[in-house]
Amino acid sequence: MPEYIVNCWNCLGEYDALSAVWCSCNPSHPTKVCPFCLQCFCAAPQSYADKFWASAPDELLQDREMLANARGPLGEALVRAKAITSDQLLAALKAQKSSGRKLGEVLVELGYVPKDTLEYFLSQQKSVTQLSLKETVIDPMLIAAIGPRECARFQVVPVSRERLSTKEILTLAMARPSDGEAIDFVQNVTGCQVLPMQASSEDIKEVLAPFLQEAAAPAEKERASSGLATELIKKALARNVSDLYVEPGEQEVAIHMRIDGILYKAKPVPREHQQVLVSELKRLLRMDPTFSDRPQESRVVMRSGPGHFEVIAHCLPTRFGENLSMKIINRDTFIKTFDQLGISAEDERLLRTALSARSGLVLITAPLFHGSTTTLYAVMSDLAKDQQRKIMSIEAQSVCPIPNVSQISLGENGNTEATFTTLKALATIQPDVCVLGDLLDSASMISQMYKFLGQMLVVATLEASRGVQAVQKLLDMGMPPAELSQALLLVLNQRLVRKTCPECRESVEMSPKTLEMMGLSEEEAATLGHVSQGQGCASCSGIGYKGRMAIFELLWPSQNFRKAVSRKAGEKVLDKEAARGGMVLLRERALASVRQGITTLEEFQKGNF
Repeated sequence: MPEYIVNCWNCLGEYDALSAVWCSCNPSHPTKVCPFCLQCFCAAPQSYADKFWASAPDELLQDREMLANARGPLGEALVRAKAITSDQLLAALKAQKSSGRKLGEVLVELGYVPKDTLEYFLSQQKSVTQLSLKETVIDPMLIAAIGPRECARFQVVPVSRERLSTKEILTLAMARPSDGEAIDFVQNVTGCQVLPMQASSEDIKEVLAPFLQEAAAPAEKERASSGLATELIKKALARNVSDLYVEPGEQEVAIHMRIDGILYKAKPVPREHQQVLVSELKRLLRMDPTFSDRPQESRVVMRSGPGHFEVIAHCLPTRFGENLSMKIINRDTFIKTFDQLGISAEDERLLRTALSARSGLVLITAPLFHGSTTTLYAVMSDLAKDQQRKIMSIEAQSVCPIPNVSQISLGENGNTEATFTTLKALATIQPDVCVLGDLLDSASMISQMYKFLGQMLVVATLEASRGVQAVQKLLDMGMPPAELSQALLLVLNQRLVRKTCPECRESVEMSPKTLEMMGLSEEEAATLGHVSQGQGCASCSGIGYKGRMAIFELLWPSQNFRKAVSRKAGEKVLDKEAARGGMVLLRERALASVRQGITTLEEFQKGNF
């Protein structure tokens, strides 16, 4: 199969442009849609488009030329109304070329368009080319449904709404019938397929004038709060916020930001600005602003300066309005090397040894919100460098694309049956490496997973505060001890701690007695005469911390440890054998970071090492 591999201009993901679908922005000049971020390159810089088409294979250029030459009003109107896609139009044009029949007949025969919908579009095209609004009765409810200000902004007037088969067709008078953005907006707001008609901008202004006068008073109030959403997101991106929450209450809209794992309360938004803030956010996040009574989710790529950020958003209706939560991922810094993660040279050597195995289990563990996903993607990225290995990932929710990895995202609400079906498909697909992200959460999942440990290398994440606890958790969930003792290659457990701000860090003297009262042993306290503490400055926004680092605990199963697992020994016995096998505890590595001034005693205590 021929391929044309390109990088998406928006998300930078690598995809095959030959197999990708055509967009429907401009039916006569469509571009290809990235399968990762679902963005075409119609809005890309001209230099990107020139480079794309200069290297495009003949097959792609021929399809593009066929669409460009099909400038008949029927095909363009159907695509713009989203009654058919550009790919369906292309298939119909190819069938028409070989059969010589009319395009409409081919579209109906292929099942792309119902016959009554086709007849309606044909009748409208024959009877009306230029629509005179002075001679047309306008339904004010249709203008209200879209919004008079939005109608004025796009220079459109909705004329009539008619149901055909299972579709609703909205006839739309437009000053610029080729304005794809306007058509998309109206279709999203109304849920109808749009049939664009030409009308003069003077007629449109005259029709909208009385509606705009009625909306003038509320508009002044909205103008005062416009731009809140953009400023809020800009502030979050600038401060490296990982999660942003907008939570309407009875008196005000609470804003919370998670920075370096800690939740901070930002300045609340007055209740009177709630509707505008939420509506703006939903538009930025590509959610439907017309629905406020149902959950919504979206995924968008945003830019701030040279940076690319992926935002995974959820909207939930509550008693006082819609709650919005946004997970923000910096695409430029998310994928890290082992060195950037902070894994020591010896631990990296053992990790690479385990990852080179043909079969077995590698566990990446951490408490919730302590970076196991970041480490998992670093491992995936490193594995993907070996293009001779077939790698497949199955995740509750994929975070970002990894070249040379087949990524399957089940969705946060993916049902158990779909998950099991996907796991069973592994027997047919037979990858060399299977990555499981946040899926080992039940005994039934464990029973499905361990069947593959003798056939492929499995790398999985599991929520646990210690490496030994992760092993115990698998045993408690029903994984056979004998199979686990043989298959377990390595457990990489981690914890994230905040780093002291280097700009305002100061050394503070601590007495041994105080240190012992804070939970340190006499021997540990003797090694900590001074600790560092951030005082708060402009660089760290007054927090005293800047960024986080991972502390790792690597469990390499010794022969005695495997024997203890096989007889299902208790956690204390497993701890003892892990220590005998050379495992350095998280507590020791955390204290070493405190001694070096990298983190604080407060973070050590909070981590409950």
